[in-house]
Amino acid sequence: MLPRSALSLLLLILFGVWLIPTPADAFCRSRTCKGSGCARDADGCPAEGLPLYWPGSCVGFSFQRNLSAKYDPELLRTAIRRAFFAWTQLPCPGGPATLTFSENEDTSCNASGFDDKGPNVNVVLFRDDDFPYKDEDNTLAKTTVTYDAKTGVILDADIEINSAFNELTFTAHHAVYDLESIMTHEVGHFIGLAHTPVPEATMYASYELGSLDLRTLHQDDIDAVCTVYPPARKAICDPTPRGGQQICGDDGAPSPRDESCSLARPGARGEASNSVLGLALLILSGRRAVRRMISRIAG
Repeated sequence: MLPRSALSLLLLILFGVWLIPTPADAFCRSRTCKGSGCARDADGCPAEGLPLYWPGSCVGFSFQRNLSAKYDPELLRTAIRRAFFAWTQLPCPGGPATLTFSENEDTSCNASGFDDKGPNVNVVLFRDDDFPYKDEDNTLAKTTVTYDAKTGVILDADIEINSAFNELTFTAHHAVYDLESIMTHEVGHFIGLAHTPVPEATMYASYELGSLDLRTLHQDDIDAVCTVYPPARKAICDPTPRGGQQICGDDGAPSPRDESCSLARPGARGEASNSVLGLALLILSGRRAVRRMISRIAG
């Protein structure tokens, strides 16, 4: 029998080992189950339905050719390109992740939409004059994803940026709403990721006003991409949008849809809507708190 002192030491060591956190896949993936009734795991991640993903190894996107009249177009393009590039060439066990992006030709399409019987475009566009969604004056950006509910394959994704009611910035000097940070987070949703419980990650549901931190991926974000787009995945590189590259009409409007993820600015009241992600993003600005609201992603 061990002496009491030795037994106490052993128990202390065992208890200490038990307290050491074990590594886990903390990142979360968006899934095909939508609505408040969908199950979630202990980390709050969507746990019901099929996970979303792009089937190809490279995904095309296009700028809406008018961009924003309020900002230097080259500043806008550079920030957005950097945001997409942040998710590529990521090191994984066995090689780089099988995910890249291709900048396709600019498009005249000025609305989010998907046509399951015709060509499409994964568009990034700015809303200078209005933002036609609930709490439009409080929303920073909205990412809309369309997917096949039977497979989880992403068919189309669009990102709309609210430049009508928000001051977008591009450097650390007088940073307000850092466009590259906002876009890097939104590209995470674009590729099928939900909010993570890891506070340091780009996909965490929190943003400090004026911060540039979301530009740089955390290991949790990298682990997510390595899991969804592993090196050994058999995938072809074809950046052509589903059904071919869309050519919009004179009004620049493709067919509408309503699956989305929105980002709200400080001062927003917001409320959680019927959501696959089912999580409001809290943006911290000093002592002020705002909500980044996630609306629904549907198939």
